Amino acid sequence: MEIRPYKEGDEEGIRELFRTVFGKEMSYELWYWKYKAHRLGTMVYVAEDKGKIIAHYGAVPRRCLYFGREVISAVISDSMVDPSYRGIFKREGVFSQLVKKYIMHYLPLEGKRVIHFGYGFPMKRARLLALRLGIYEDVEPVRELVVKSGDRKFYERFEELKDLSLANFLWHQMKRKHLIINFRDGKTLEWRLSMPDAHFSIFMYGSVFTPKALLLLRKDATPPRLYDYVGKLKHMSRALSCLAKHTGPFSVRLPPWTAPFVKGLHVEEIPSETYLVANALTGPRAFEVKGKFFYMHADEDT
Repeated sequence: MEIRPYKEGDEEGIRELFRTVFGKEMSYELWYWKYKAHRLGTMVYVAEDKGKIIAHYGAVPRRCLYFGREVISAVISDSMVDPSYRGIFKREGVFSQLVKKYIMHYLPLEGKRVIHFGYGFPMKRARLLALRLGIYEDVEPVRELVVKSGDRKFYERFEELKDLSLANFLWHQMKRKHLIINFRDGKTLEWRLSMPDAHFSIFMYGSVFTPKALLLLRKDATPPRLYDYVGKLKHMSRALSCLAKHTGPFSVRLPPWTAPFVKGLHVEEIPSETYLVANALTGPRAFEVKGKFFYMHADEDT
């Protein structure tokens, strides 16, 4: 068995492994969008045995403001091992070897790191295995809400947009040196909107003369999902209220520390087993991230 970085042509074997593990197809277009279209590099490792890809560990990179400094972050994506090669709870199983080599390549303790901040929202089974192996550590549970209804004040402006011309202005308003925030500029949102088989609407919230927030809603999900918010967090509650008034109920994922920014909304909290996890081997560690990383659906891998 060989554990190595991705090379051109591996995508067919990766997609076949995805089909074996998850019982569904990943189109070439979606694979390309995740791992190449952003132009930040294909950050993937595979395990190969007798010419067959039997395990995969990848991440989708993002430009990120890490306490005011621009770095590369990456969210864990498509962690999978062929069922016939799984060594559940074995410290030197394929999964453990693959992840450790990936981390030491992209996120070493010493020397230049390609990825400064690695994180993930793994499925429960993968998360528990990685916790047991000491590879991940829990940061915090993810809040999943459905905003049921809302209202709009007479002085508020809310409308659907046809382009992202306001994105850079509002991203500049959102930047904070005391937080970790993945870029939400026009270039990043254009990449998001190009996601295959996904349908988005763009909305602007503001006062009569001043735009205050941009919202990206994925319409082909049930209920629709608020993928992204761009603007000062103090405007979030009112922006989400106007969105619910305009479109009806929608879901949103947020870190627990954002509760004051959605106060007063009519929401239903959905039970969730999803956790944000951090890299326990080379950091940043959970205590460095907890309460400081702003994330939504768009900060996941799909």
